[in-house]
Amino acid sequence: MSVSNKLGKGEKAVSVILGALLTGFMWRFRGTHGFGAFWGVVCVGSMVTLLIFAFYGNRSKMKFELIPIGAMMMGITVPAWGAVVNMPGGRIESIMIFSGEPVQRTESISQLSGTAFMLMLGFGLVCLFGIYAGTLFSKKDYSIPRYIAFVAVFFAAVYLAKATFAHPLLCRMVPEIASGFEAGLRDNGIPLTLYKAYLAHFDNMSWAKHIPYGRYYFECIEHIAYCFAAIVLILTALIVFRDKITALVSLFINLFAAFAITISEYFNICEYETSFLSSLNIPASLRITSWSLWEFSTGFLLGLGIMLTLALLPSGYSAGKKYRSEPYIENKAFRLFFNFVAFVFIFVVVPARALILKVSRNAVEYGFIKSEDTVSVIAIAAVSVIASIFIFTVFRKNLYNKNLPVPFRMKPAEFAAKALTFYSLYYGAVYFLTGDAALVRLVYRAIKTPYVFPQILREGDFCSFIPVFAAFVLFNIIYFVSRKKARAGH
Repeated sequence: MSVSNKLGKGEKAVSVILGALLTGFMWRFRGTHGFGAFWGVVCVGSMVTLLIFAFYGNRSKMKFELIPIGAMMMGITVPAWGAVVNMPGGRIESIMIFSGEPVQRTESISQLSGTAFMLMLGFGLVCLFGIYAGTLFSKKDYSIPRYIAFVAVFFAAVYLAKATFAHPLLCRMVPEIASGFEAGLRDNGIPLTLYKAYLAHFDNMSWAKHIPYGRYYFECIEHIAYCFAAIVLILTALIVFRDKITALVSLFINLFAAFAITISEYFNICEYETSFLSSLNIPASLRITSWSLWEFSTGFLLGLGIMLTLALLPSGYSAGKKYRSEPYIENKAFRLFFNFVAFVFIFVVVPARALILKVSRNAVEYGFIKSEDTVSVIAIAAVSVIASIFIFTVFRKNLYNKNLPVPFRMKPAEFAAKALTFYSLYYGAVYFLTGDAALVRLVYRAIKTPYVFPQILREGDFCSFIPVFAAFVLFNIIYFVSRKKARAGH
């Protein structure tokens, strides 16, 4: 692993397998209470970044500060997708009910157009992380201001697209969404055009959810914008920074993400009568509609794609110069500030929030507390403050008093290898044993009603339990063995 500077084919193969397993179960964890949206994707980003550092971190460019930067770069680009996932199945739903109608409307649309929107969703899904991953392996140097520049370019491109061409493009690709949203506006007494209504509530998805077809319209605008921003980021790396490797790595990761989330759509549309899948002779046992399986499959293929892209890089880029104990941030006061704030947020606040929110919901469920909101905020703040005091003491001693380039007395790769073990087990315990407690609930129901156990595995989240749990166990076993072999070989 990272102890050596150059990975062999076997080690790279292991990294790809681990990437698929890790991102598979983490992407499923991400979709549950306690994680969700930005917070959940930051969790995934932190784990994937740790995996990259664990294998490729013994290189001069792999500085400690880049670990939390990687986690944030994945979390920043998370879009909304709650409605658009129906579209590859050839249908859309009003979601909100029109006045005087008992149920929501359903419209048929082009499956090709629906699939195109899923591909756009995927292409922009982790576009900043794709850029970040490329910078780790290019021969160009990237400072914090350069990463901030990429983030600024991303948002500038997103807002430009949302304010201009995304609207006519959506109306041309899926006119049913446009006409449905227009009808929804009229039904709610809003005398505005689609474009003016969007600008009046720019980026306000909460408002759009209350208008028939509004959620589809706002989500599709966002996917066009994010896809456009992903292309602009690649061109920025290629033209502005003259960095072919970063541009190519980002392109391939974005393509893998696009196909990962779209192929996994099978688990959302396999039973739609409007879907082309309905005409295929698929055994009934394989026609499983499951949001949780879609999440796991998306993460599995995404992680495989990210690590495969890096594994296929020429050794001149993936090996590079060995790690040198040089600071990434020269000013030791700013080095202390950045490392402290970034580390506490990524490795204390985010994981503590996941656990506390789940446990608080359990406490409400069993009547120990009346409301989880206040208790959760207080508990998260208390844990974060207590941990911060200890962490600041250690960081100040190493980064400021001793002027070390790293906050802990170990290389970034060594930290990543150890942290990956701890946080994979931590997040596994949070998901399987607290909140909805997938493992606990499954065992309980299996004992209580063993005669319907086979049927249980096809219900709701239970149908994803076996692949998610298997991926979690396999990851930790394979990772433990690979680390042990790496240490033994050196």
